Formats: sequence, structure tokens, C-alpha cells
Amino acid sequence: MTTSFKEYTVADYFKDRLEEIGVDHMFGVAGNYTAGLLDTILADSQSPITIKGNANEICAGFAADAYARLKGPSALYVTYSVGAFSLLNTIAGSYVEQVPVILINGAPTNKEDQVSKCAGLLYSHTTGYEFVDIHMFRPITVAAERVTNALQAPFQIDSALTALLSEQRPIYFEVTEDIWRSPCQRPQGRIRERQNDTLTVSCAKEAAHATLELMLSKPKSIFWAGIELQRLGLQDEFLNLLEIINREHSMPDGHIHFVTSALSKSVIAETHPWFEGCVTMSPSEVEQLVGEDGVLVGVGAWTTGKDTGNQDIRSSNTILAAHQGVYVGASFYPSVMLKDYLLCLTEAFIELAKQNSANLSGIRKAQQPTNLQTADGYLGYDSFFAAMSSWLTEDDVLIVDAGFPLIGAQSVKVPARNGFVAQAAWLSIGYSVPAGTGVKCAFPDKRSIVVVGDGAFHETCQAVADQHAYGQNTVVFVLANGIYGIEQYLVNPNPFRKPPVDYQDKLLNNVYSYNNLPNWQIAKLPDAFGGKGIKVSTVEELLGVMEEIRTHDDTNYVVEVCIPKEDTPLSISKEADSAVGEDEISNPDWPPAGKF
Repeated sequence: MTTSFKEYTVADYFKDRLEEIGVDHMFGVAGNYTAGLLDTILADSQSPITIKGNANEICAGFAADAYARLKGPSALYVTYSVGAFSLLNTIAGSYVEQVPVILINGAPTNKEDQVSKCAGLLYSHTTGYEFVDIHMFRPITVAAERVTNALQAPFQIDSALTALLSEQRPIYFEVTEDIWRSPCQRPQGRIRERQNDTLTVSCAKEAAHATLELMLSKPKSIFWAGIELQRLGLQDEFLNLLEIINREHSMPDGHIHFVTSALSKSVIAETHPWFEGCVTMSPSEVEQLVGEDGVLVGVGAWTTGKDTGNQDIRSSNTILAAHQGVYVGASFYPSVMLKDYLLCLTEAFIELAKQNSANLSGIRKAQQPTNLQTADGYLGYDSFFAAMSSWLTEDDVLIVDAGFPLIGAQSVKVPARNGFVAQAAWLSIGYSVPAGTGVKCAFPDKRSIVVVGDGAFHETCQAVADQHAYGQNTVVFVLANGIYGIEQYLVNPNPFRKPPVDYQDKLLNNVYSYNNLPNWQIAKLPDAFGGKGIKVSTVEELLGVMEEIRTHDDTNYVVEVCIPKEDTPLSISKEADSAVGEDEISNPDWPPAGKF
């Protein structure tokens, strides 16, 4: 009698380590080079890992990103070069926005590499240069490993996963097909993030003390709740700090409140009584918030172009704690973990309360954009987002795409913590639709509500098919104005002015032809992809569809929302009259008489 014994392999090692760090979803497109790993996962009926197939690699990449920013590490599986090259955009976005995605790229066998070198045979999916894939991903990951030897595989896997947990950014594995089933040692110990506490506690105390001094010297302060609060799971610590400050130090004329920005929208539920709005932190906005006698305290906030209006806002009145460092005015405190800083700052305010010497006197109110409801049923960006603001619930997650949708959505009050997702730093159009897939996988009890422009929808509309195949109830609102609106605005905002400048060069009076989009029948796409498609062109029709959606919790929808070509969100409309397009400056008629 013989007893069957399954040899422990590299694929087993990889699977066990993924499970250990909490990976339970893999997104991707099937290929024979990764079959060894996928088959190993499928063979284990007890494995918590669910393998999800996607319409294409870009949809997989954006879905994995959205999942990981809300739930923790996720994984992608693709095929060498032809699959991996499509993910350069998505992984770069995950790197910039600090999202822990694991890219697993199945590669040709060692034998095939040798034959290619010695005999000059060019295999499918290869360029002839064996390091081309890993060289492309090294700059946009915190660790990149090419696994070609089963003896070294455990060390390479552990090292990269440690970097993932420590940096909360993407990592890359390139594994040759023949290595998956090669014998391998079992894991030794557990994967843990690197600890960097040599200097951080003392520096954190110094940074907290400097913060307290500056806030006391300029008492009109406001906090900027940043994206790292969500990425590092520090929302409760931040709210505890505000509770301590406002309980012990509030004065009759107000409390110390907080705002967010596009990238950090909903890191704290926007129904919180101390929330004062989602704003762009331009120097003028900072001046409006705190003036010369106040301090802007950015906690985990990044100074990205979208969040600061592409301007440097650092000054003697700003405190910025992020990226493991703290700026207090011109002073910099390196190697400070955000959690340590929050705890030290909280302790500093508790100690101050014991001394009973508080001198914090509240804030200036952030100006909330006005939501426009029109009596004539006119459906534009502002009336759409006004309806969205009233319709959204705590059981929804709002996912919006770059461009006018992201700008318009800043006025929507999001009632749930982590109830808003947008790629607000990298700003790749097309992110939102497949991100809706990932959000629903991360939060099965929530409903993904996607708002996307028609140009971005053209990029990744196939994700609707994924949502239907997964049995999701995701809703995709496509704001269809027939143009790349944000691109037109940046180059020449004249068509959006009310009224436009009448240039002699008539080209400047109209939307450029290259910004026009193909005329899709968007509401009919679910006939092929799955789900239900509806087209609306008035506010009344929109509200009717929203009511219908609430009564059908098991259906995925695509709603084509017809927006006039020249319509823009309110903030864009206000800026258009004074904004100067790149093409206008170079025009001989610039500046037009009496306009600027």
C-alpha cells in the first residue's frame, strides 16, 4: 500500500504567504504562465482567496486598486509583457496614491529563456530582452523580484511582501512558469512590516510640541484630514484628538473643526458635526479658512496638484504631517510615523488641559458650494450632484472619475466613512467603472455608485460586464456631454464662458473637434454586457430612475445622463470667465478688449 504525498512547491509557498497577509481577492486575466499558482489555489477548497477574472488587464488593475485602498492587500495575475504592459498605468496610480497591490506576472520558463538567448528563437509575448518587464515596473513599485530559482524564491517572496506591508505600495513578482511547481521549503516565521522606531518617538514629541506652540500662538486653526488617515487606519485616533481639543479647549465662538480635499474626501463621515467641507487647498482658500491669525494643520494630507490647485501652500501658518515627516512652518521633523505624531499631539493637549491655559478660539467657516436645483427640470452637472447628495445613503460608496465628475462631486455630502473613492492624484480617466467592481468586492454589503464622464466610460466600459458576471448591483451614472470637457477647459475654456468671447479666430469659439466623442448609445450597452440601461435628459427623469434603483437591489444599472455640451460644474463656471486657456495666450487677439 502506498500513500500519496504532495510535494510542497513555490506555488504553495506563494499561496500560504498571500493568505497570511490577508489577501482574499485576486483580479486578472487568465494565462498559462500563472496557471501553476491559480491551480494550486483552486485545489484548496479551504483557501480564502477568490480568483476573479476581468474583461481586460486595465479593468483588473483598477478593480484591485479600489479593493486594496479600502480592504487591504489585493493581488493581480497577468501574462508576461502582453498582459503586464497594460498595467503600467494602473500600478503607477497605485504607487502614487499609496495602495498595496501585488502584481504577479507569469513569465516564460528558464528553458525558453535559454533557447531564446542561444538559438535566437523569439517566443510569443517576448521582445528578446528578458528583463524588459521587471525594468519597467521597478520605478513604480517598492519591491520587484524576478523568481527563477526555487531555493531563492522564499527569500524573494518574503522580502517583497515585507516591503508591501511596510510601505503600503505596490510590489511586483515575475515568476517563470516552470518554477511554480518546483519543490520549496515551507515558510519560516511570519511576515511583518519593518519597524522604524529608532528616532520616531522622540521626533514625534518634538513635532507635537512645536505644533501645539504654533496653534496657541495663532489660535484660529483648522485641521485638514488627509488621505493617510484612511490608508493607515487612523481615523479614530484623529477623531479622538479633535474630541480632546474641543472638549478641553473650545471657546464660545467655536470649535476646532476639519476639512477634507478631493483625495481625502470621506476619510471621516461628512455628516460629522465638525466637518466644514471638501475644498481645494489653494493659498487663497487657506487664507479664507484661517487668515493670518490661524494655522492649517494637515494630518496625513498630501500636497498634490489637485488638492492644492497646483500651488505650494507651505508657509509659517501651515503644519503638514505626512510621508513619515512633519513640517511645522519652516521646521522639519524627519522619521515621524503619523500614528506616533497623533498620539503625542493628543497627549500634549491633555497635558495642556491640566494646566488650564488654553487659548484656541475656533475657526472661520469653509464655504460650501451651493447645490443648484432648477425649477425647469434642466439637467446639468450641478442639478445632477444636488440630486446625488440627497439620494446617497450610508450603504453606498460613491466612486467618481477624473475631470468634471470629480470637480462636481466635491459638493456631495457623503454620509459614510470611506464612502467616497476617486483617483484624485494620479487622475487616470476610466478608473471609476472598474474601481466600482473592486469596491463591491471589498464591501459586499455596500452598493457601488459610479459617476463617470462619457469619455472616461469609453476607456473601461467593459467593467460593466464584470459587474454583471459577479452578480453585483453596481450603478454606473454616465454623464454624457459628448466631449472631453476637462481637456477642452484646460486648453481653451472659452466655449464654457457665459457668454463666450467672440474671437475673430472662430476656432477659439467652439469645442475643438478632437475633443468630440463618438456618439455611443450608452444606455443600450447593458443589452450586451448585462444589466439594465436607462437614458435620462431631465431632472424629473433622473429622480424617477433613482427611485427605481432603490427598489431593485439585485440589478446592476447603466444610466446615461444627457448633459448639454457647454454645461460645467459651478466652480468651473465661475472660473471660466477669468481662466486663461493655453491656446488663448498665444492668439494675436489676446487679450480681448474689455474682457480681462
